Amino acid sequence: MTRLRTEWITHILDGMDGYNMVLKERAGIDLRGLMMKVWDMDESFLAEAARRHRIAVVPITQGQGIITSFGESVASIVRSAGFSAEVMEHTDVDGIYEGVKKGCDIFFFADDTRYLALNIRTGRASDNNISTARGFINVLDAMMRLRGRDMHREKLLMIGYGIVGREAEKLLAAEKIDIDIYDKDVDTTKGLKYNILAGKTEIRNYRNILDFTNEGGWLTEDCIHPQLIYATPGVPYSPDEKTAALIEESAVHDDLEIGTAVMLGEVIK
Repeated sequence: MTRLRTEWITHILDGMDGYNMVLKERAGIDLRGLMMKVWDMDESFLAEAARRHRIAVVPITQGQGIITSFGESVASIVRSAGFSAEVMEHTDVDGIYEGVKKGCDIFFFADDTRYLALNIRTGRASDNNISTARGFINVLDAMMRLRGRDMHREKLLMIGYGIVGREAEKLLAAEKIDIDIYDKDVDTTKGLKYNILAGKTEIRNYRNILDFTNEGGWLTEDCIHPQLIYATPGVPYSPDEKTAALIEESAVHDDLEIGTAVMLGEVIK
């Protein structure tokens, strides 16, 4: 998990309605719809789950400490999916205790290493790295379907073979989806069975891209296919300002929302 910066997530506090509207325009589904798609749920199940569960977001002070606005941002995402969520007043173990005393059964918390959702009734846990990979694969699939493309019939390019990229590769391989890979660090992809791009200019040959890199402003206009569909949790955002404007209508990017919604879906199912 890349450590977030406050300025990357404060927009979430302004409300999730606009985010969900844009996601629906570009992918045909909002966050609630994404949860249903990923975990094969229906509206009646989600409505019952929202009635049954109370969710606590616990601030964690370990390591580099609390990221300002993180807890409220997570709670806002969860609420936008129709669930009750509250940020605990206390931190760490005391915050967990506070949540238990308030009758919460699902907990969200993160330290420098891991962002986790935990259902204390069932013991089911969801890791953000895996959930983010799963969420953005499903978002790209939805975006492609909206435009008449089939993920199982077209080549994908996966950029970035770090923590989330490795999780995504396993999920894509399980679905027998055809991918090539690019990572600027050639050592990370050494020995992989996939076609590995020699340089970033080759990216322009691909019109369906999942990007799991964590460096901002490196993706330039000369690397972009004219029919590109692009999904990325990249923290920060890979495209430079000009390229971001160019691909805006066919791109989905967020720092926290999709991964969090998929985590919630996993711990309630």
